[in-house]
Amino acid sequence: MLEKVRALLKQAENRETFFRRIASFLPPSDPRYIMIEKAYNVAKDAFRDEEREDGGRYFEHLRATALILIDYLRVRNHILIIVALLHDIVEDKPSWPIERIKREFGEEVALLLDYCTKPSKSDYPEEERLRVYHNRFEYAPRDFFLVKLSDRLHNILTIWNCSPEKIARKIEETKRCYLPYAEKNVLLIHELEEAISGPETPKSS
Repeated sequence: MLEKVRALLKQAENRETFFRRIASFLPPSDPRYIMIEKAYNVAKDAFRDEEREDGGRYFEHLRATALILIDYLRVRNHILIIVALLHDIVEDKPSWPIERIKREFGEEVALLLDYCTKPSKSDYPEEERLRVYHNRFEYAPRDFFLVKLSDRLHNILTIWNCSPEKIARKIEETKRCYLPYAEKNVLLIHELEEAISGPETPKSS
């Protein structure tokens, strides 16, 4: 089930290949293409030179989430592609609050990014902060789950070089907080189940 996703994510990706995909359904002069290009530039600049715990460039995770949407889930909605590229920016970059997102990208993007963003650490103790964040899933629109479950799938696929404690915590969280909504929305159910079962093992020749 995950072979197509893994094959997609193993491809050499850059700006040219990404926008070749976008150009297959939107011409470069279309305002929606231009907004996707703007989001791509903003995300790349905001996370420039940052790495994730697995050692990969942070921007690669944002682009991979968008690629799962575009190539695997066949999403063509420019709003969702923009949200995928920007899904961590409000939480991680104080220079990009929701109000700025709304000005730069519109209310639809801002609302979905608000659902993607955990409450401020100053507002809640960590355990309660996570509980509030996950409780909001019950009221989130389906479009949010297209992005969030793609994000979670990539997170699980790239988690296996992290500490055993973090791996166990993320797998438990996925089972408890994400799989029920995958089932409810009929999105990436089997892919997530397969991903949390463990990393890909090389096939013997």
